[in-house]
Amino acid sequence: MVVDVHVHIGWVRSLARNLKGWVYADLEDLRGYMDECGVEKAFVLSVPEGCDPYAEVVSNEVLLKTVLGDERLVPFCIVDPRFPGAVERLERLVRMGCMGVGEFKVPIKADDERSLEILKVAEDYGLPVLFHMEDGRYFYDIHALENVLRIFSDVNFVAHGPGWWRHISKRFEGEHYPKGEVEVEGEVQRLLRTYRNIYVDISATSGLNALSRDPDHARRFLTEFSDRVLFGTDFPCLAVDGGEFGLNRKHMRFLKSLGLPDNVLKKILHSNAERLIKRY
Repeated sequence: MVVDVHVHIGWVRSLARNLKGWVYADLEDLRGYMDECGVEKAFVLSVPEGCDPYAEVVSNEVLLKTVLGDERLVPFCIVDPRFPGAVERLERLVRMGCMGVGEFKVPIKADDERSLEILKVAEDYGLPVLFHMEDGRYFYDIHALENVLRIFSDVNFVAHGPGWWRHISKRFEGEHYPKGEVEVEGEVQRLLRTYRNIYVDISATSGLNALSRDPDHARRFLTEFSDRVLFGTDFPCLAVDGGEFGLNRKHMRFLKSLGLPDNVLKKILHSNAERLIKRY
């Protein structure tokens, strides 16, 4: 069984070198990917309107209308905390069937007061929060994140994005997607060892790059933190070197290439995701 914790429906701008323009994936496209790649269930994420110039995924309301009733799909919703009424809107979405908060991809600091108001809703309703961290841009500052983890110790957070994964190594020299062996562990490992309410999502370029840059370290990392690693792809986004995440099977092939113990692979591919969603 496989659960993909990071998929979207809607428009995404191609970052692939051999394809320009926008790519659209609807519900049937998502189901087609899942059927072709053996994905039993998926977390379908929204993104705040107007926050990401590379994505125009469906709105929260359309997402809920589209996926509710499909036992294979788990809807995540997010509002922009910078706008009035954000808390009330998120609470309404939860009552409509939202089962998680995400993708939290808003250009504010992680512990901004407006962010904390949204996270309080997640705490009140017992929902996980999947965030996109990008230094100086989205839900930023990994040290501010530590404040969030302390304040909301009962909320399970799922970390995603280059602003998180670059910190798997202490040395990254300002690079978005650092390369080379992980010689000195970074903030990622420290936070995972310190806080039990932080999970990691290996999707997109950021997660795959952080692991594939040093397969020996990846094997140790995934084994040590096997209880809090989640399989994800970021379907239907396109990889820079070609192929649609998920359908290109890069994340799955890399995981299987490591020769991980069966119990570790089972946790990453589905058990952790099942545990994360209380109403799953």
